[in-house]
Amino acid sequence: MKAPLDCPSCGERQGWIEVDKTHKGFSVGKAVAGAVLFGGVGLLGGALGKKKTTYYCKKCGFTHEY
Repeated sequence: MKAPLDCPSCGERQGWIEVDKTHKGFSVGKAVAGAVLFGGVGLLGGALGKKKTTYYCKKCGFTHEY
């Protein structure tokens, strides 16, 4: 899911900023898909994890991960 251009709570555009990017741990979905396509080696694909970006609104304080 892609982040909106303005705060979903108050509509602020200037104060809606990216504050953090993280790579979360093991992804079961990627591991299963990799195992089906490539066998045991494909299970390592689950270790790639998920990318999450956190946005924060300076005006209303709304925070959300996308």
